[in-house]
Amino acid sequence: METYSHAFFTWALAKHGVKAGRAAGIAGAVGASFPDLPSFAGTAYYIGPAYLREGWSSMDTEEVLQAIYFTGPFGGTGSALHSAVPVLALLVLYRVLKLGSRDRRKILLWFLLGWFGHTLADFVTHVDDVRPLFWPLSDWTWASPVSYYNSDYYGREFFLANHGLILVTMLALLVARLRRGGKREAG
Repeated sequence: METYSHAFFTWALAKHGVKAGRAAGIAGAVGASFPDLPSFAGTAYYIGPAYLREGWSSMDTEEVLQAIYFTGPFGGTGSALHSAVPVLALLVLYRVLKLGSRDRRKILLWFLLGWFGHTLADFVTHVDDVRPLFWPLSDWTWASPVSYYNSDYYGREFFLANHGLILVTMLALLVARLRRGGKREAG
């Protein structure tokens, strides 16, 4: 999924779904965006200077994408952050160390839940750009039958459903706010 979709749905779930509060919603959105940070850095590293020097025509798109997501200096970090292993280990530590009693606003918990949700959502929406779900324990990958962008694998349909759900969620939140008289929520 697009990074903003991960962030939006996690924010909406934390803040409005389970009513964990504003801070938890923001932390969830940040956590849901976290696995894509290496891709943003890779994009700036590979595309920024080349585009400024020579424009798009000088770039081999497939080669640049491979470097950004897999083979370049940010690819390994991206694979680690898209793996369920580190985030599950941190969630287990959160529980074992009983951090919930110190994390009263659930900021750390929602950051980790956002990160984990991103990993799971990408697992079921990536076809030809998959990452190992259990890296570094295993290099096993699975190609989903649905892609969030590739029209050969329902990418258009997924785009419409995803963005339609964002729109419906935003409308529902707007209607709820208007019914409350536009009052700001606490928390």
